[in-house]
Amino acid sequence: MHQGCAVILAAGTASRMGSAKQLLTLYGCPMLEQVIRLALSIDFSQVVAVIGHEEDRIQQSIHVADSRFRWVVNPHYQSGQSTSFRMGIEQALPNHRSVTVFLGDQPFIKHETVHRLWKRGQESLRELRVPFAIQPMYLEKPGHPVLFGNVYQGQFDCIEGDQGARSVLAAMEQRFFLPVHDPGIHVDIDTPEDFEQALHIS
Repeated sequence: MHQGCAVILAAGTASRMGSAKQLLTLYGCPMLEQVIRLALSIDFSQVVAVIGHEEDRIQQSIHVADSRFRWVVNPHYQSGQSTSFRMGIEQALPNHRSVTVFLGDQPFIKHETVHRLWKRGQESLRELRVPFAIQPMYLEKPGHPVLFGNVYQGQFDCIEGDQGARSVLAAMEQRFFLPVHDPGIHVDIDTPEDFEQALHIS
């Protein structure tokens, strides 16, 4: 069975946080580690974390003993999230037909949400031969992670700066939404205030 690749985008400078937010302690371990462990709890055949800012410190602080996991360092992270996105996709190709993109600052997503997204992706890969995307949706608003199916080389070359995959999603004919009861799909941690608020809603 095709199991897909998970790509975690975590290369940013976290300028509004004032420190490396990837290493903020959450439930006793770094926030990025929470996201990595969430991805590894699903049957992905590979999990890639794209890092850049303070990459040495992050790799020294987070130790993952799972053969499916590896770090990828983006030397161009200051040019925006799109550079990490494209680098992560390149790591997944040509061995995977689907890539599920996580954000390294969204640690409150439920395991059930990701599992349902992954399962829906498996079903869609069996049914479709064209590129598609699936997003979880809570209160009629889409969030992360985003699953891209039937991915191919060059599909994401058009994205630039910090736009991430928005332009690709907007142009995709086969785009599906998966209703979930999970406010965590919208919660990203950009500031110390975000972090404090998120701890209360989790």
